[in-house]
Amino acid sequence: MTNNNTDRYGMSIDASALPTSRRGRPRDTGKDEAILLAAGTLFMERGYEAASVDAVAHAAGVAKATIYARYADKEALFRAVLRHECEAVVTPDSFQLDPDRPLRESLIAVATRFLDLVLGDKAMGMHKVIVAESARAPRMAELFFETAVLALKSRFAEWLRLETRAGRLAVDDPEGAAWRFMGAVKGEAHMRAAFGLPPVPAETLERHLQACADEFLCVHRPDRQAQ
Repeated sequence: MTNNNTDRYGMSIDASALPTSRRGRPRDTGKDEAILLAAGTLFMERGYEAASVDAVAHAAGVAKATIYARYADKEALFRAVLRHECEAVVTPDSFQLDPDRPLRESLIAVATRFLDLVLGDKAMGMHKVIVAESARAPRMAELFFETAVLALKSRFAEWLRLETRAGRLAVDDPEGAAWRFMGAVKGEAHMRAAFGLPPVPAETLERHLQACADEFLCVHRPDRQAQ
């Protein structure tokens, strides 16, 4: 049975996907990093089905038991890799309520980090593998969507709820608004990357992110809705 918990945002967490804690000697964080790095590389190169825990252990230079001491199974390891990659760019602190920070600045910061995540080499590499394997290994796509995409959307939606309760935004549908903002941010830049086309110039990309923030505020700023 899955043992679920919740994080600081009330989001459900699959406890089996979290590294297990052991009493006794402190855990070797170097091995943690080696495992996640090796697993991420193999999942990206071989796909979810073909990348075995044995291969990850060999590439990381650890025993297979060392991996199972941290992760219940390959699915938990894959989730951990995705979570590690996401939080290396978009941390939970990215969505902290900060009344002293202008909303426009916060939205642009979130948009920038989100785009850094989805356009990163590993993210694009994983995206191509998932598309190629979607028919043969649909579970890989499901895990990627649940762990990376839904988790990020849920954190952003909860941030919108908090800002709405604080009276700084007026968002009636945080879940839908989060999807629309994330989709708008990806825009041309992600489509170009997916097709292997030259990237959008930095200045154009900066103007795009600013426009996304401005358009979002135009719709959801309380004083605009009161007019």
